[in-house]
Amino acid sequence: MTMNTGPAAGRPGNLADARDYRVIDEVRSYEQAEHEIDTLSDAGFPVENTRIVGVNLEQVEQVTGRLSVAKAAASSALGGASFGLFVSLFFLLFTPSISYWRVLLFGVLAGAIFGAVYGAIVQAMQSGRRDFASVRSLVPNSYEIQVRSQHVNESIAILQEAGILAV
Repeated sequence: MTMNTGPAAGRPGNLADARDYRVIDEVRSYEQAEHEIDTLSDAGFPVENTRIVGVNLEQVEQVTGRLSVAKAAASSALGGASFGLFVSLFFLLFTPSISYWRVLLFGVLAGAIFGAVYGAIVQAMQSGRRDFASVRSLVPNSYEIQVRSQHVNESIAILQEAGILAV
């Protein structure tokens, strides 16, 4: 384990005190990082002086399937129906003397229709450039356990005693 105490050790989270943190360990999984912080907590360490920082982020785009105009319309219809329901409920807050079910039904149907039309138009305008659906996420390659500089020695001693860090 190498302890990074240079300027890159305190990555910006809270800019006012970002440089006050030092890396005491780097692990491959978030669960390992949680385990180290939990070990510090169990030993009575003031864990409010620690943080877990994901480093070397990669954007991962998982393709979930083909996307046709019909699928785009159906997906957008669901979103539109949800929005229509929200608008209808909001409308009912201010006009309590009208038929609730009619307003709700109209809102959901109008939202679904507008959503479907919008989704179909947007997908058709893609002209075959993006005929797939996907989900994007940021995935760190590793996690740094960082501790405020005045608590570094205490945290290292606790983790060494627990057998997590090599002596």
